[in-house]
Amino acid sequence: MRYVIGLDVGTTGTKAIVCDELGNIYSKGYKEYDLIFGDGGRVGQRAEDWYDAACYAVKKAVSESGVDSSLIEAISLSTQGASMLAVDENFNSLCDVITWMDKSTQREVDELISVFGEETLYRKAGWPLGCANDVPKILWLREYCPEVFEAAASFVSTLEYMNFRMTGNNVSDPTNTAIRSLMDIQKGEYDADILDYLGIDKNKLPEIAPAGTLVGRLTSECAEAFGLSTDVKVINGAHDQYCASIGSGAVSAGDMLVATGTTWVVLGISDKLIYTPSRVSPGIHPVEGLYGVMASLVSAGSALKWYKNIINIDYSDIDAGAATRRDSAKELLFAPYLAGAGFPHTDRNMKAKMCGLEQSHDKYDIALALMEGIAFEAKTVLEEYKKFGCEVSKLIMTGRTAHSDVWRGLVRDITNCEILITDEPDTCCVGAAVMASVGAGIYPDYRTAAKKMVKITRRDLPVTENVEFYRKKYQKYIKAFN
Repeated sequence: MRYVIGLDVGTTGTKAIVCDELGNIYSKGYKEYDLIFGDGGRVGQRAEDWYDAACYAVKKAVSESGVDSSLIEAISLSTQGASMLAVDENFNSLCDVITWMDKSTQREVDELISVFGEETLYRKAGWPLGCANDVPKILWLREYCPEVFEAAASFVSTLEYMNFRMTGNNVSDPTNTAIRSLMDIQKGEYDADILDYLGIDKNKLPEIAPAGTLVGRLTSECAEAFGLSTDVKVINGAHDQYCASIGSGAVSAGDMLVATGTTWVVLGISDKLIYTPSRVSPGIHPVEGLYGVMASLVSAGSALKWYKNIINIDYSDIDAGAATRRDSAKELLFAPYLAGAGFPHTDRNMKAKMCGLEQSHDKYDIALALMEGIAFEAKTVLEEYKKFGCEVSKLIMTGRTAHSDVWRGLVRDITNCEILITDEPDTCCVGAAVMASVGAGIYPDYRTAAKKMVKITRRDLPVTENVEFYRKKYQKYIKAFN
């Protein structure tokens, strides 16, 4: 048996898994870290916390796995995207991380849009430019922290920082470089016009290498901290949502991942780059020849959590009550924009709306209408993808929602798609482990590896009667709110 490690360096913590070539997970390790909040929408982190948490998580997972550490062949990473910092030539931090949640660079966003044009920037990187992306952050450092800007040997994000701390090599991948808005995804290289405007050249940025390629081997310092040997290969990782797609088995054109949580992320797999007027985010998928198409529903899990707290009951009670309310709530519609609207409106100031509310409705009618509204929003994403050539053949759900019969049934019948559920919820870690296995030569490609390592435990087919009911209700929803 051969063994690998999947490491997910997320926004609030880092998780590691030890698994074998068949995807059996032997152990996990996890450690959280803090966010740093400041004035003007600042949200930061310490990059050193990423590495310290990785050391703890990997060492814990290795020590508790029962696997001889000398048999572990490779490790790869899933990482949060567009959380940036400047480092010196030894990779010492020159500033706190400016995370993807930071909102302090709107002036720089506006400046870049005025110079390059919103559509041009979108076409270059595949991401609509906003405060989350790294280009305005570098511009902000140049303006307000010139001493940091001038001293920087490199401007890096999470994957590159971790790759360097593990191997001594400053390497990124296309999924992370694109979300930074530094890369022209059609050329597969850094965008010269952007770099010229920032006043930097590409030697101040990481090397771009395909996900799944060898970055190097663990340094003696890192190997000791991880409880591993210096023979362990570090395989280039990817942005967490792309890792989640691999870790859930979405590795062929037509596969679709719906990652449910506070925000729902819908990631489709296509055989071509897809740009749309609503600006879904296309990207280069780690599977050779394929591309991702990504959209986010910011008012999804957060909207139901708000409602749960308002009525003061738990999710299982909501599920049980809502399951019986389809007919009584049939005229009740709820647009769930309680945290603003993501795709396709991209308006964080948009407000939630409800229509059809009567005295006969109770808290469970409202809960069901809210859940339906979130599923209707997911359907709009799939409709948009289909319109521009990304057909959906199967839909894989991850997160708590996937294990709720009510939620899963709503998404299944509203989208009229077969729903697949993975056995392991930590799909980012599994995806990183799959990449490690391919990079180590255990498997020849991601499809072969995913077929062996990703376990699908449930398949749900749409119910014809429900599909027709929700087809009609979806039309009412679109007419009422769009």
